[in-house]
Amino acid sequence: MGIQEALRLTQVKKSYTGVKALKGVDLSFNIGEVHGLVGENGAGKSTLIKILAGIVKPDDGEIRIKGNDVHIRSSNDATAYGLCFIHQELNLVSYFNAMENIFLGHRYPRKFGPLVDWKELKRKTGKITDALQVSFPLNVPVSYLSAVERAMVAIARAFAESGEIYFMDEPATALTDIEKKKLFAVIRNLRMQGKTVIYVSHNLDDVLEITDRITVMRDGTVVACSSTEEMTKEMLISHMIGKSLTSAFPERKDSTGDLLLQADRLTNDRIHDLSFSLHRGEILGIGGLVGSGRTELLETLYGVRGHQSGSIKLEGKPYAPRDPGEAIEQGVVLVPEERRRQGLVLGRSIYENITLMSLSEVSRFGFLRHQTIRKKSSEAGRRVRLKSSNYDNSVSTLSGGNQQKVVFAKTVMNLPRILMLDEPSKGVDVGARFELYTIIRELAESGVAVIVVSSDFNEILGLADRILFIKDGKMISCRENTGIDQESYLHFCYGREN
Repeated sequence: MGIQEALRLTQVKKSYTGVKALKGVDLSFNIGEVHGLVGENGAGKSTLIKILAGIVKPDDGEIRIKGNDVHIRSSNDATAYGLCFIHQELNLVSYFNAMENIFLGHRYPRKFGPLVDWKELKRKTGKITDALQVSFPLNVPVSYLSAVERAMVAIARAFAESGEIYFMDEPATALTDIEKKKLFAVIRNLRMQGKTVIYVSHNLDDVLEITDRITVMRDGTVVACSSTEEMTKEMLISHMIGKSLTSAFPERKDSTGDLLLQADRLTNDRIHDLSFSLHRGEILGIGGLVGSGRTELLETLYGVRGHQSGSIKLEGKPYAPRDPGEAIEQGVVLVPEERRRQGLVLGRSIYENITLMSLSEVSRFGFLRHQTIRKKSSEAGRRVRLKSSNYDNSVSTLSGGNQQKVVFAKTVMNLPRILMLDEPSKGVDVGARFELYTIIRELAESGVAVIVVSSDFNEILGLADRILFIKDGKMISCRENTGIDQESYLHFCYGREN
């Protein structure tokens, strides 16, 4: 019967106060395919999805679903046309169970008038989970479920809406490799059932693994669309940024200075007998698999976790922070993995977020000095190349890359001695990543010691001067970052010396 289109957009345009967000997008998605949609922040992906979700009205253009012209004026229209949206923020009610979330609202089966028919609700849920070939606990609040289970609940909720076209925005961001495989299995199952999945992600490796076709957007237009088999990661990056990226990382320079921190046989509930050193001006990468104890090591140095035995010395003096406040006072700061949940106050301004860790520097006699806040925030923002025309704006209005720069600005406003980075480029597009890497290298060259944890081993190989490999909280090896290729890196992560 040949390929059939599920959705087609023709010359879709949208402008905001003279700024063209979409400049005439022509794009189609086929029935029964997984279609990757990639591009840097600001490429137009979000505007396109908001139009299809009925949140934003296009200025011009046509939208056709299965060959029929449609006008999507609201989210109810989008649902009626079979369009489902699974956002990075899953929008689940945390204290409701899975069944209640899947059938949230007027779709609850009823008996005896207003009473919920729980038996029928469970039967309907089982029918959906059987179709998707997934399982998760039904009778506990979803806050108790794992990240992948919550993602499955969101997909099941969309499936319950009789969805035909699924838009998934960064669905694998919080998942481990094992959880990601489960998610991909569900996506493939949706494809087998003739559903269309549009997979939006900054993780190009994931896009190349799960999709059939990939569309690249840049500056409000489609610049490439091809079968996944014909695409490489390098080609995608080149299309996204509009030029060849000859080097993904700034040049490494030897800025290593004197010994700054020494950990000796450090032990707590997650790390065991761990010894390592850190010098001024060096970037120390922590290599290991998810669950190896990488983040827990940072938490120990940051005072989130204590240590039961062993010792840490900072500039030759005992160092044992009881909480992050004490760590910060001694110049040890952390950029956490989850910037939106752990690193930012989304409802507050950019100014306020940048100065959160330095309130004593911008206050006098207990009162905030707003002129000082603005001055110091602007200086820190310039240092990390923050792109914002107005620091009074809410930090939630910024792109993912610029939100991460705000977290960087907050941590380096008063130049720290040690900067710890947990997944620093998570959810950041490829263009912004190079800027972040350049900032990290410049900080090291200024004498700041940097510790980097990342699940992207190419990030560790591209940034680190030395790499500490750990497994199950124990040191496997610590060596200079010379002659380590991807294969040997993985060998060390799995606990093999060679």
